Amino acid sequence: MKIGVFLKRLAQLSTWLSALALIVMLLVSVADVAMANLLNRPIVGAFDLVETTLVVVVFLGFPATFLSGGHIAVDVIDFFVSPTSVARLKLLAKVVTFVFLAFLAWQMVTPAYDAFRFGERKQELGLPLFVLWIPMVFGIGVSALMVLFSLRQEDRASSTGEA
Repeated sequence: MKIGVFLKRLAQLSTWLSALALIVMLLVSVADVAMANLLNRPIVGAFDLVETTLVVVVFLGFPATFLSGGHIAVDVIDFFVSPTSVARLKLLAKVVTFVFLAFLAWQMVTPAYDAFRFGERKQELGLPLFVLWIPMVFGIGVSALMVLFSLRQEDRASSTGEA
């Protein structure tokens, strides 16, 4: 399987897991509010579960965004410089993004390991905190790969003269 196909499938899987976590978050929030108001019995651990699924939603949503280049862009200087300069700035932005994401993923490993080593847990659910670090490190690491892949694709397109 080609690396591009693999990364696209990985981004798709990541997006589906993110969407599933969003659905769980929504259902738990609605059920918790309904039970608290109607039956005066909120769901025990709802806050921990929503907080946990929020981590999954955010960090597993990143890879597809980085692969598709679906970021918010503000064209501040695009009208004042040449198209070549804009292309160079976009390339520089991708390189800086890759370096930042790779550095961030690397820096996340130590606290993740510490959470595992010290056995920290969520207060209500008792969920080990290192479990939260898995989608965080994975999402950031895979996002770095997506940026690297988009750089490779851009390099191929510029070397073949494609726009």
